[in-house]
Amino acid sequence: MFRFLKKYHDDIKSGRITLTFQPWDTLRVLRGKIYRAYNLGLLRVLDVDFKRLADITPEELKRCGYSSLAAFQREFEEMADRGVDFERERAVRIEFEYIGEDIENYKKAMGNVKDSELYNLKEKLIIDDQKNAKPWIIKTLRLLREYDYLPSKDLEKRLRIPAERIRYNMKKLKALNLITSNQRKGYGITPLGVKVLKTLSSEKKSSV
Repeated sequence: MFRFLKKYHDDIKSGRITLTFQPWDTLRVLRGKIYRAYNLGLLRVLDVDFKRLADITPEELKRCGYSSLAAFQREFEEMADRGVDFERERAVRIEFEYIGEDIENYKKAMGNVKDSELYNLKEKLIIDDQKNAKPWIIKTLRLLREYDYLPSKDLEKRLRIPAERIRYNMKKLKALNLITSNQRKGYGITPLGVKVLKTLSSEKKSSV
């Protein structure tokens, strides 16, 4: 199980922190697997390997949430519970993404839903979009599928919607597990979002 100091929890949840170095002798986690972080939620390991402590870059320290090398070394020794030779020793380097507190929500976001759930979600999106004076839901999902990730400012320009409204709209889509957000990359579409779009597209073709 991963453990992070509480002061880092918000930055991990927002996607600002996506990297950690652990004082382990072996690779205790596997790439692609999901692990629970104590009092935080679920993390998916994107990459894991050994790295010499002396070779850690300033960019990597920033991704870990550290403002300086000294701060990293101090906390690393606290985790190791011993003195560390930062010139000669190595650590386990782990890239990860935060996927939430509930595994069921994660499974839904990955597209693991029943046909009836998919149908109800699709109908809800169509109805909600029709209620808007300026439909945005389906257009937003299509943009995110096309560009993978888009920052909030890009969405504002492409959708011609104010920043506050973008944030409100994205919260609604995120609550439906249709999109994900990352502090560095912006908003992205989930496999469930892609699945819903495919259903809409196939329905549109069959009605032609």
